[in-house]
Amino acid sequence: MNTRDKEIVNTVIDLFAEKGPKFKMDDVASAMKISKKTIYAEYGNKEALIILVVKAAFEGIENRLEKIIASDKYNTLEKLIYVTCAFPDVKDIDYHKAIMMKDDFPKPYDMFIHYIEDNWNMSRKLYNQCIEEGYLKPVDHEIYRLVVLGVTKQVLSMDDVNQEDLLEKCVRQTIEGFSANK
Repeated sequence: MNTRDKEIVNTVIDLFAEKGPKFKMDDVASAMKISKKTIYAEYGNKEALIILVVKAAFEGIENRLEKIIASDKYNTLEKLIYVTCAFPDVKDIDYHKAIMMKDDFPKPYDMFIHYIEDNWNMSRKLYNQCIEEGYLKPVDHEIYRLVVLGVTKQVLSMDDVNQEDLLEKCVRQTIEGFSANK
């Protein structure tokens, strides 16, 4: 992502945090000190800007996941917890407000939800490795996924909480329920 893309992503994130999906293209143009015409020409409409932010967030999460997996300071169970709780390494995103875009911006909302629901390949591998290493009971991964997904959606829909810390606490507590007491 080039410098201008990063600037527009950060601007949209700031506006989204302040106004939710109701921010205006005029707000973006004013904050960026460029014309609305330039934004439309380079990035497209408001939905395209939101999609750019969602993609940047996913890229940030993937970067974080790669760092977690490569780390030697975590055992497999800790890696599973941190992968499950991974937030992007871009600026803070208000996930509660991201849930609000469902009606007005279904495409980026669907992308957002799709990532949360369907990107479990790394989690599945770590989960199975945790079972093999004796950290977790051999429970079907789909049951684990549904339970953790429910916890994640619930935490992300909450307002006025530190979502990242709360999610980690909830996931740790949930995974303890699957623990083989190693």
